[in-house]
Amino acid sequence: MLDKILLIIATILIAYGSAPIVLAQSLQSTNYRIDEHFLGPGGLLESTSTNYQFGGTTGDIGVGRSDSTNFRTESGFNTTAEPRLSVIVNTSSINFGALSTSTTATATATFSVLNYTAYGYSVFTIGNPPSTGGYTLAGMNPAAASAVGTEQYGINLKANTSPTTFGADPLQVPSSSFSYGIASTGYNVANNYRYVAGEKIAEAPQTSGQTNYTISYIVNVSTTTAGGAYSGSQSLVVVGTY
Repeated sequence: MLDKILLIIATILIAYGSAPIVLAQSLQSTNYRIDEHFLGPGGLLESTSTNYQFGGTTGDIGVGRSDSTNFRTESGFNTTAEPRLSVIVNTSSINFGALSTSTTATATATFSVLNYTAYGYSVFTIGNPPSTGGYTLAGMNPAAASAVGTEQYGINLKANTSPTTFGADPLQVPSSSFSYGIASTGYNVANNYRYVAGEKIAEAPQTSGQTNYTISYIVNVSTTTAGGAYSGSQSLVVVGTY
């Protein structure tokens, strides 16, 4: 697809270049005059008067994209060649409150990712489940539904209705026409939770605008779960793919 795109662009340039030069009288009125003008799909010629100046062009702002399976082109000569990968974590801490064998504790946290020119990204979760002393809650593997009375620690990145209504699907900013972030396999099914340290939890398969993610957490404990004050930390590692 990229070869075809380049060929079409070259053909247009050759066709324009082979056209004869035509001189035309300036466009003017009593109050304004355009010394140079361009009729066509774009150009860089200025339209000026004593008090005003206008520069018009198509594609100058760097908006436009052509894709194939393995290649991508960005239109407009103002597009930067510098890769950009931005990550914002909006939640600094969460609190599950008192844990009980009769209820499921839930919480949410949010983060955002945006990338440019890198061909997508991957988000990995680093950190063990909460622990107290030498005891660590069991991370859910494989993914499963919440089960009260069974020791479980899990997350997903979806809008859920069980064990309660909480969480949200990845939100594309400004829209799904520009942003493509998704929850990864294992973390992309509503009402199913999983946690394995080091796993990929979110990704974008191509250059993407901003995606806002919500991590939904659940904690269940059993009668054999050790008592105590549990704590832990989770880090998100975001890697651009090329």
